[in-house]
Amino acid sequence: MIGNKRLGLALGILLLFTITIFGTPIAKAFWGYGDCRDGHSITTMKPLYDKNAEINLDGIPSESFWTDPNNINGSCTVPLASEFNSSSFFVVYVNLTFVINDEYLYVLCEWFDNSTRPSLGGNNYDGLYFCWNINVPNFSAYFIDGMVTQPMGGGDVDNWDWTCLSTSPPNGSSYFCQDMCFGTTGWYDSNLEIDHVKIGYSYVENKLYTLELQRKLVTNDPYDVQLNEKKLYKFNMGLMNDSTHEDHAISWTYALDLTEEEVQNQIDGFFVSIILSITFLAVIVVFLKKKLIHNH
Repeated sequence: MIGNKRLGLALGILLLFTITIFGTPIAKAFWGYGDCRDGHSITTMKPLYDKNAEINLDGIPSESFWTDPNNINGSCTVPLASEFNSSSFFVVYVNLTFVINDEYLYVLCEWFDNSTRPSLGGNNYDGLYFCWNINVPNFSAYFIDGMVTQPMGGGDVDNWDWTCLSTSPPNGSSYFCQDMCFGTTGWYDSNLEIDHVKIGYSYVENKLYTLELQRKLVTNDPYDVQLNEKKLYKFNMGLMNDSTHEDHAISWTYALDLTEEEVQNQIDGFFVSIILSITFLAVIVVFLKKKLIHNH
């Protein structure tokens, strides 16, 4: 009887695991199922605004703003997966956090990897990239014909591409990652661009990658997304795990919310703080006056 109960429990756990991995909309977000927007709404994130935010780009998230409890909407766990029907199908989760000040966007990415830092002599590598919509009218994470935007109505996409090779700088280093762009018919000449995305990375061998990114909100580069408008900036992510092409995992479509509403909330909060401060001072003044009169 006990053996039957244990068997039933094991089968139940296996069934729950199977449903979780293969039956939820997570799987529908990736290649083999068409446009991810058919299975998911766009996930929106509002970055924490910290006017005093400064960062030491070393891949170690020691800055207090990364763990600020007020950053509820600027931090989430992003699921990514490779092509569902492929023999190398895998799912990975990236902990993603956005922080912004008046000049820079900061991004923190952390994910588990049991095979960090590829060995010498091989083509396989690890990496992470962002695709940011510049002016594609129907931007989606589903690139049906490769890195071209013609099926989405044309336009350009800014691509931030970090790669970890056996020859990459050592643990804790900071440097500029590749800053590229593709459009209606494919990739633009990389010589047309200047790298504007600086990264710091670290890893715990065969356990974890941590990546910090820094980019100016405005670069005045026509091949870059300019983050100075009060709007939603759509993006998606991809992760390379010991592979170089179709085996990499991708996310569905996300959006960074820099709309006027966020600015208005900050302004409203500023005025509320002023009103509360004035009220508090007025109460203190009245109290002191009464005390002075009572003493006399």
